[in-house]
Amino acid sequence: MRRRYLLFWVLPVFICITITCTRNRPKSQVVIEIPAGFSGNFVLEMGVRNAAALPTETNAYVLTIPGTGKLQTSTLLDHPNDTFRNRGQGRVWGYSQRVFSTGDGIPIGGQIEFFVRTQKEFEAEQNKKNKSGGFFQFEALSAEA
Repeated sequence: MRRRYLLFWVLPVFICITITCTRNRPKSQVVIEIPAGFSGNFVLEMGVRNAAALPTETNAYVLTIPGTGKLQTSTLLDHPNDTFRNRGQGRVWGYSQRVFSTGDGIPIGGQIEFFVRTQKEFEAEQNKKNKSGGFFQFEALSAEA
């Protein structure tokens, strides 16, 4: 009798735990603000120790591109949903995201990078990078500014 009672509760608890552990987490929302006049490459290094965390605004991380085109943060985003603001004079090209992880799959860092300007300028930059070992992928991400 006790055995049946125990089995009656163990199976539903096991199913609930399995469903909870395999449920996909919602993707992080990121708003990328491109300042007027910015053009060129942008690289965000994520998961950097002692770097500042990304600020949040209404349930989204806000990323303002500095004039240098390079930014480091301790925040680690795993393939977030991105929205671009203030695209200025160009489009976003060559957008790529990478998450670096240990051998057992624990995320330890990552990068988001893209190019802002015209397609012709992106292609010229792509050709330079290909000759020097760069790794931008040719992909238009967004509509015209």
